[in-house]
Amino acid sequence: MIPLNLGKRTRAPIAAVALFTAVAGAAHFLHGRVYYPHVVVEAQENVRLEFLQLGLRKDEACQAAVAAIADAIRASCSSCRIAIRQCSGNLEPAYEKLLSEDPIETPSSRLPHGVVTYLSDNQALALAACRETERLTGANGGTPAICFPPHAKRPFPLKPRGFESGQALTGLMILLLTGLTSVFVSHLIVRYEALHANWSYDPVKTGPQKFHAAPTPRIGGLGVMAGLFVSGAALLAIEPIAPGEQFGYLLLASVPAFLGGITEDVTKNVGVLTRLLLTMLAAAFGVWLLGAVIPRLDVPGFDTLLRWAPFAIAFTMFAVGGVANAINIIDGYNGLAAGHAVIVLAAMAWVSALVGDDFLFTSALAMIGALLGFLAWNYPKGKIFLGDGGAYLLGFWLAELSVLLVARHREISPWFPMLLLVYPIFETLFSMYRRKVIQGQSPGQPDRLHLHQVIYMRLTRARTDVSDPASLTRKNSRVAPYVWLMTLCCAVPALLFWGETRWLVAASLLFCAAYVALYLWLYLSSRSSSLTSRW
Repeated sequence: MIPLNLGKRTRAPIAAVALFTAVAGAAHFLHGRVYYPHVVVEAQENVRLEFLQLGLRKDEACQAAVAAIADAIRASCSSCRIAIRQCSGNLEPAYEKLLSEDPIETPSSRLPHGVVTYLSDNQALALAACRETERLTGANGGTPAICFPPHAKRPFPLKPRGFESGQALTGLMILLLTGLTSVFVSHLIVRYEALHANWSYDPVKTGPQKFHAAPTPRIGGLGVMAGLFVSGAALLAIEPIAPGEQFGYLLLASVPAFLGGITEDVTKNVGVLTRLLLTMLAAAFGVWLLGAVIPRLDVPGFDTLLRWAPFAIAFTMFAVGGVANAINIIDGYNGLAAGHAVIVLAAMAWVSALVGDDFLFTSALAMIGALLGFLAWNYPKGKIFLGDGGAYLLGFWLAELSVLLVARHREISPWFPMLLLVYPIFETLFSMYRRKVIQGQSPGQPDRLHLHQVIYMRLTRARTDVSDPASLTRKNSRVAPYVWLMTLCCAVPALLFWGETRWLVAASLLFCAAYVALYLWLYLSSRSSSLTSRW
């Protein structure tokens, strides 16, 4: 037997892969079964109606949904007989197809959370029943259950559902509460910085990505997390069911990501791999507590792999960790990452309201409030920094809301959050390509050539070691508005086409092309005065 002498550099990746596999497996085990409400009704004239709803995490919720369907049928059709009422576990491929957009062989109508198909030996009779259902639902003043003939593509409805004013008021209250808490805690950090300077300061000129004028506290994530915790407690007090409980689960899941980052802020001794693994662990908690698993990407072939739960969970963990790391990468100047996230979260909150999801609406507004409270001290004066704790917490929150939007609402295209987050994601991928292929260096090697840094060099056209701190701070704060404008250019088409995958994909590809063109123009125009002669 040949002994294996593995060095530290070799053992670390192997251990990381083993840990990732173990956590993904545990998340799959804890994720448990999904229950699908399934009811079959025999109506008059040899027509059968088959109701199938989206999966629920708890058997009790599924049984309640089945009972509600059965009661509604009895109330509206006294001659109908309920032949089957059950909570199905794993769906057969034919039933999975019913819940998709793919054409099927029978007439069907969309339900708010599922589908109903019309079965009969007489296909014309089944289609007539389907169209009669559409007519009756439309005549009652509600949203008509659009009838899809056999072999027709069945897109998910994009018409907004109702959103009660009380839900909007709760969300705005949470935004205000979170913001006030965040701004107060940030004030305490800045006011008493002398007490914690030895371990909280981010020193100047200690790395290629330091562009601030004076040592600054980098524990702004504490204010953000404090605001979220206070809002979570308030939500549980006023809404102990659904939204409050789910918000608590989301907050609990975010703790590993936050702890990994804030520990690095304090000790300066937590590696990128460790922080990434902790964020993936947070994503695993999201799978367990909230069912936050990416269900599809609207990519042929890849969506088939996502139907296998272990792969979907592992991919979700990897994607959430990647987004969190990408947010940390763009957190380079005053207000940049936080302002970018406010725009993204506002778009997510808007679409959450359109589809009637008060949990995601409130969660987005809570983080917006926390970031606005932080920005009061961060932009433009740079009195406090988000730090790794804040950046990884923010990245995890954005990624989880993205996953939940798609997992909970099939009418939302997975490319809606992708377009909103395309800037940090493509920034990360482009930087890895630039460092590895063009520079021949490690992809994890820090440098001064991210897009926001190239924008800074182009705006200043001067050396970065300016002696005047006020002047350096002003130049630092000039970068963020340009990135915010880029984010708006993605948010507008995302809001216009949030259910249209083809347009969202086109907009994402257009942004990537524009990014490369802008980067090359900025680099070449600044090369002579600010940048090195090689990428």
